Amino acid sequence: MRGKYVDTHFHLSWAARTKVDLDLSRCKDVTCVYEKIRKCAKNGGTYGNWIVGTLLHFKIAKKIDLEELDKASMGLPTSIATRDGHMAVANSKALELAGIDCSNPDVECYDGRPTGRVYESAMQLLRKVMPDPSPSALLKAFKEVMDELYTYGFVRIHTMSSRWLEYEIVKKIRHPLEVWPYMRPESFVKEAKGVKLFIDGVFIHGTAMTEGKGRLYTKPEILRKWLIKAREENFKVAVHVMGDEALDLVLDVYETVGAPGTLRVEHAALVRDDQLERLAKLKVPVTVQPGIIEGAGLEELKKIIGNRWKEFMRVMDFIEYGIPVYAGSDHPVGPWKLEEVCKYYQLLWRPVPCETVEELYEKGKEL
Repeated sequence: MRGKYVDTHFHLSWAARTKVDLDLSRCKDVTCVYEKIRKCAKNGGTYGNWIVGTLLHFKIAKKIDLEELDKASMGLPTSIATRDGHMAVANSKALELAGIDCSNPDVECYDGRPTGRVYESAMQLLRKVMPDPSPSALLKAFKEVMDELYTYGFVRIHTMSSRWLEYEIVKKIRHPLEVWPYMRPESFVKEAKGVKLFIDGVFIHGTAMTEGKGRLYTKPEILRKWLIKAREENFKVAVHVMGDEALDLVLDVYETVGAPGTLRVEHAALVRDDQLERLAKLKVPVTVQPGIIEGAGLEELKKIIGNRWKEFMRVMDFIEYGIPVYAGSDHPVGPWKLEEVCKYYQLLWRPVPCETVEELYEKGKEL
């Protein structure tokens, strides 16, 4: 296949880590999770004397018992991330090492004690104490992911929430696949194409900002500073926005800063009619990833969003309003191969033809 596609929302580090972490994507129940954890513990863990798992379905994560997880992990600190990337289950040893307790609002507790389930901001505390795989293992995993993308016709990916380590590994590989990093704020370097900020959370964990609920993770004044910096230094500010109230906040700040061309909205998952008009007027591009449906399942997501399903991931409406729209996979939350991606565009309230999806992936070269 000749190269022509651009994935505008890809998690390269995470995709590479799925090749070295404990893959729990095929587990259908907690018994499977405990068995895999126990077997991994007997082999000394994944790396760094830890057990690091990934791609667990959030429904199974909700059923894990901390005491049983402690037994299965045999004293090794353990952290298992769900496929959506916004929740992890940690054992008692990992919680202790990270200093995580019930004073953090993103720690689930029962009777004043952590259950092991931690969310967004608390996950950052875990990551600070978790080890990385060896440089050689990471280098091999990164190259494997990039080779596969390039083979399927991708010429560029926009990598979200990049860290300094990813940035250095990509430079070392010197792959023909072009990588545009959107860095975490604490890892930002001036050579990066942009910075990635989280405004709110996600629907399946109740942290998306809508109907007066959810979590605000980046304050307006911080967003304002980054937009001003982007205007002065010529880079993009990519903002994770799931709920419509988070989008209101972002557009309000953007209008007052006077930094045209600096903002891009990731996901734009729940959008009202009046917001379509604002996005079009401000010419703010959105990158859409219907593949995120895979993280929860269509029926579960419909149940969570309820009677506002018609406002979810309005790709055809974006196009018709003249809003610049680009396509990303959000892999490994969703699939990245086009033949797999297309089916999720067909599940939307207004289905998107597969030829349009392909055009959106080609169009990503402009962003």
